[in-house]
Amino acid sequence: MHEKQIRKIFEGIIFLIFLVFILYRIGDIFGIFTNILSIVEPFLVGAAIAFILSIPMNFLERKFPRLKRPLSLLLTFLIFILVILVLVFLIGPKLIDTITNIVNTVPESVESLRKLLQDTNINWDWVQDYLASIEIDWQSMSNKVLSFFKDSFSSLFTSTFGVVTGVVSTIISTIISFIFAAYILISKEKLSVQLKKLLYAFLPEKIVDKMVEVGKLTHKTFTNFFTYQCIECLILGSMFFVTMVILRIPYALLISVMITIMALIPIFGLCIAFIIASILIVMVNPIKVIVFAILFAVLQQIEGNLIYPRVVGKSIGLPPIWVIFVITLGSKLMGIVGMILFIPLSSVIYTLLRKSVYKRIRNRKIPNDKWL
Repeated sequence: MHEKQIRKIFEGIIFLIFLVFILYRIGDIFGIFTNILSIVEPFLVGAAIAFILSIPMNFLERKFPRLKRPLSLLLTFLIFILVILVLVFLIGPKLIDTITNIVNTVPESVESLRKLLQDTNINWDWVQDYLASIEIDWQSMSNKVLSFFKDSFSSLFTSTFGVVTGVVSTIISTIISFIFAAYILISKEKLSVQLKKLLYAFLPEKIVDKMVEVGKLTHKTFTNFFTYQCIECLILGSMFFVTMVILRIPYALLISVMITIMALIPIFGLCIAFIIASILIVMVNPIKVIVFAILFAVLQQIEGNLIYPRVVGKSIGLPPIWVIFVITLGSKLMGIVGMILFIPLSSVIYTLLRKSVYKRIRNRKIPNDKWL
């Protein structure tokens, strides 16, 4: 038997043994991976923070070339903190007032609905009879509730040390993440050069060239997507706030801020915001819900046909069917974060795949009429 064939068989056997070992010890391997991930989590979070903050930081450095790096970094952190504080103090009190109003108006809303049913000659008695016919063991339910709170408080007091440790650990991890993000932002060019040197030293030049090309494309795609997505959300939220104030729709500020935030989630975000906003408005003025629904439909059409294609569309470059697919896939794998991240990620994959397909077609000299 040829030496190369023997070598391939030997490599295949080693691969099968390695695969069986991985499948047999998958639980232990997953545990090791989880432990490693928990150790490097602050640094991964720091890298994510650095990427997000690099967008306004790069903008400041482009607009003000004489601005030194430490000062631009300080201004970026101040802007970030200011945005967080504005959101907290803007939404927090409004949210508390909204919840209080909902709790106070629910009985009145139920009574108004009952009177409405009576005025429309709908028999309300059968609903009351149906509710009365439902047998609920209140004693058993109350015992279960008391038992639940008793066990919860007992667990809480017995694990006070664990809670305190967890809080301290979270604070330390957050501080480490921001320090790591600041270090990345303050010396990003130096880190980029060091990483390229490391790759070129140990990997083939063509592979590193391809990795650098993919890295640049990924950075550009993610930066453009998040930048234009935030601009589009701010425009949409401002449109809702102005029109809702003019039309005197309740909770204009709260709903506008909620729509601005939820619009970061493509397609499904606005649907969720519309449902929540409709529930809030109907508690105050049911007639205004109709006005809000019409307003929502009009502004969504403006956003979908004018704003989104001009502002965000060019940064994605994905067909609509693929956008829906990757949003669904991202939500299944990583929830809301996956819905947001998978769009620019799939845009990178789509761009690379399209480039590779056209290159292979040209190399194989396949005429255009074969697929047209």
